[in-house]
Amino acid sequence: MKIETGKKIYRTSMIAPLRLVLLGLVAFFFHDLYLGTFQEDKFLSAGAFRLLDVARFHLKYPAEFIWLSTLSLPPFLYYAFIRGVRFYEKGYRFNKGIPFLNSWHKYEDIKQYKLLAPKSTLAVFTNSGDIQLVVDGNIERVIAILDQHGAKGDLTQDAYVKLVQNLRNFCLLVIAFTMVLYAALKMGWFRFIH
Repeated sequence: MKIETGKKIYRTSMIAPLRLVLLGLVAFFFHDLYLGTFQEDKFLSAGAFRLLDVARFHLKYPAEFIWLSTLSLPPFLYYAFIRGVRFYEKGYRFNKGIPFLNSWHKYEDIKQYKLLAPKSTLAVFTNSGDIQLVVDGNIERVIAILDQHGAKGDLTQDAYVKLVQNLRNFCLLVIAFTMVLYAALKMGWFRFIH
């Protein structure tokens, strides 16, 4: 069943501080890979220790670099640049974190919205009882779109509890994924250098 969406109006994106946090995690993993190269016997036997020598080594033994790139770059690119709420003429597509969990909502399904943090965060309450957080650097644009489609809103900030819970859950997810990936790298699960 194809949903009639109308023209695309706007897409939200991740705010810059969270992008920097994710970029820092990716940089941390690649820096760890760089430092870990100096502990490889085959690298040490070559007797070369410059950055270009590290790159040559990983071209010769690419498995760990490929695994690290595959596990860190796609999530970073998806969450930092692709993921967002997409607003159309007849409704919006809410992204729940993974592409196949996206859900479509008509503007008539919005019970109300509340501003949680000025200039960045909005909570949308639907008639079905869902609470959806919309985070964007231009939240005024999102409010204008919702107002144009007749959604009732409250610009007073009184729902910080849900914001803190969702932010905490997101941070715990990022930390857990980082710890699992880091532990896997340290245990040598992605080492195929013989």
